[in-house]
Amino acid sequence: MNKLKIYASALAAALILFQGCDSMLDVEPQQSIDSGQVLTNADNVKSVLVGAYDGMGDADLYGGWYMMTGDFLADAGDFTFSGTFFGPRQIWSKNQLYDNGQVTATWNDSYDTINILNTVMSGLDLLEDADRPRVEGEARLIRGMIYFELIKLYAAPYVAGQTNNQAGVPLVLTPTSAIDEEANIPRASVEEVYSQIIEDMTEAKSLLGDVNSERSYYVNSMVASAMLSRVHLQRGEYAAARDEANRVIESGLFTLRPTFASVFNQPENTSEDIFAMQNSAQDGVNSLFTFYSADSRGDIDINQQHLDEYEPGDDRLNLFYTDPGNGAIRSGKWNRAVDDQVNLIRLAEMYLTRAEANFRLGESVGDTPLNDVNTIRARVNLDPLTDAELNLGSILLERKLELMFEGQLLHDIKRTQRSVGERPYNDPKLVLPIPQREIDSNPNICQNPTYTGTQC
Repeated sequence: MNKLKIYASALAAALILFQGCDSMLDVEPQQSIDSGQVLTNADNVKSVLVGAYDGMGDADLYGGWYMMTGDFLADAGDFTFSGTFFGPRQIWSKNQLYDNGQVTATWNDSYDTINILNTVMSGLDLLEDADRPRVEGEARLIRGMIYFELIKLYAAPYVAGQTNNQAGVPLVLTPTSAIDEEANIPRASVEEVYSQIIEDMTEAKSLLGDVNSERSYYVNSMVASAMLSRVHLQRGEYAAARDEANRVIESGLFTLRPTFASVFNQPENTSEDIFAMQNSAQDGVNSLFTFYSADSRGDIDINQQHLDEYEPGDDRLNLFYTDPGNGAIRSGKWNRAVDDQVNLIRLAEMYLTRAEANFRLGESVGDTPLNDVNTIRARVNLDPLTDAELNLGSILLERKLELMFEGQLLHDIKRTQRSVGERPYNDPKLVLPIPQREIDSNPNICQNPTYTGTQC
């Protein structure tokens, strides 16, 4: 994906030329673009799909802010945001407003990418039979992934065993070619959004191969299973979460890296990466580097409270380092600006998901919970736990320390109904507001509790 921005720009330029020189001054507003001008043949459809990868890798999405937003909202003293940017500081302090610029950028860029994916889906009939399953599978999976991030950040948490009819996010499944009354879609329920996520990801799993035939770092069936394991875990569906994680582990396509440090800051995907966003000079600097690294802004100062959670000798401690500029402690997970990859879902997480699900169920599908947890501990030079030491708390702590600063903590806290400091898992300030721009333009959408606007 090293040249996605170039491809997307080339497609846009080509579309202008297709319209003819005589129409250069007859320009309709952007909100009235006719999707028929884009999807005229199979190559158009596949090029637009490439643009969707570029969209999902944007700094406000999987280029960093999906993960950082969750970690900022989950923080209760593990780190301090020392930067001056107003939007991120609001989120970290849980005082975000409905006109927060970062909240708005993530929302807008998410729906822009969803619209690209819906456009791809609308052009499937233009594809040859050999290409259609792959293109549809990729588009469905990416759409499901983006809706999964949106529903976790902008809606009240899913609660297992309940109807979950709380307001979710607008569910847009066809291309938006004009901004009119039909585009003013209300918020679907949390249950409805999750149902669509599972439908998209499950269909993608059946359509895609275990390895993507187009490019090895594009999504595939194993990515679908890994993401489904997250979705089912979030919903408290432990057998399904365990089975999807087990499928990835037993595929033999992935192996743990020999050291924790060798997982991160690599110029290409490693054997542990089930899926990672590719980053290049054309794509720009990912926001994780911008805010975490001492070589950039270095706005996230790791506190001793967090370091004290690790056992002595834990090799994960060695990835923290002292900022030579001001003496603050930094996480070393995100120290490369470009020509690297942003780890999104790793094999280590699958072991921990299988361990937790099997432990809750009292089962040992694939392996015992103890062996799975100790597999992760062995990689970081820790002694194995005993049966007496293994409990849900020790599994969740291992998950936190392994995946810290990768965007999973908030969602783990919510699904296990724990607290962020003194805030309970369902505190309304652990949910982002629907952006003011959306509230102002869409009379059919309601606002989350505590924020300005018509309440749901």
